[in-house]
Amino acid sequence: MKKSKQQLFLEASFSCTVKYKSCLSIYFCSLLFSVILATTSLAAEENSDFLAEIPATLKTVRMPDRFTFEYLKECVVDSGKILVSPVNWDSTDWLKAGLVFGATTGIYFADSEIRKTTQKNRSPFLDNTSKIGEVLGNPVYSVPSLGIYYLYANANYDSKARRTSLLALESVAISGALTMTLKLATQRPRPFTGEASTVWDGPGIRNLNSAFPSAHTQTAFSLASVIVEEYSNIRYLAPIAYGLASFVGISRVYDDKHWGSDVFLGAALGYFVGKSVVKYHSNQGDAALTFIPSVRQNGFELSVKYRF
Repeated sequence: MKKSKQQLFLEASFSCTVKYKSCLSIYFCSLLFSVILATTSLAAEENSDFLAEIPATLKTVRMPDRFTFEYLKECVVDSGKILVSPVNWDSTDWLKAGLVFGATTGIYFADSEIRKTTQKNRSPFLDNTSKIGEVLGNPVYSVPSLGIYYLYANANYDSKARRTSLLALESVAISGALTMTLKLATQRPRPFTGEASTVWDGPGIRNLNSAFPSAHTQTAFSLASVIVEEYSNIRYLAPIAYGLASFVGISRVYDDKHWGSDVFLGAALGYFVGKSVVKYHSNQGDAALTFIPSVRQNGFELSVKYRF
């Protein structure tokens, strides 16, 4: 295969020179990641944000920094809050959600071309580099790593580190459940199967039809968003964390395991859940209309509160 004369510098967690067309395709995906993440992060800083509001009576709730029954109960409650959060969105929040939907749809129409260009410009070096992305985003490795981090924090009496590991674990679990639900519902074939990007066979349980959305990318962004929020005082942590998470998503497209739109929605889902989980256990404002899920001895309860 003849090499192109033009080359770009590919920026991810590693730097390398690849063919121009391949770089352009990958950079396009990365740019869209950055635009939506920047837009969504602005919403998190406003009073009416992309996250569900918590009533004043719950605004001082803190996530237990021990793996206890109370922690598990909070995870269930937070799951309910995330599921009903759209009820509390205002027009600005729906606009942000619309941007995510619009970007996902836009990439969807370019999925085939992105795959064609990427697969046409593979190289041994990139083949080996992309394997790192598989490890970084694989829950099989990330979840045990959180467990080790929790044990380390516990041995050193570091309550913040314990809290961070538990919040990250919750974020990965909740976003993972949502991702799996979408996978079963949509049953989109993975690119390497040879099926067209427009094929959707859901609902079903075939593993080869579990492309949408990307679980690796969802896991990476769930972890990154929690870590960045908890350690926001560390300089350059955000670009490093989100850069690595984006690298995971790019590697999934390069490995022909996912379409570009799979990766983008997985990133948005992981980011949203991670930010939500942290937000639910920090100071909150008081919303006019709030749906409050809670766990009782006799089951799960959903209450409605309206502030006049």
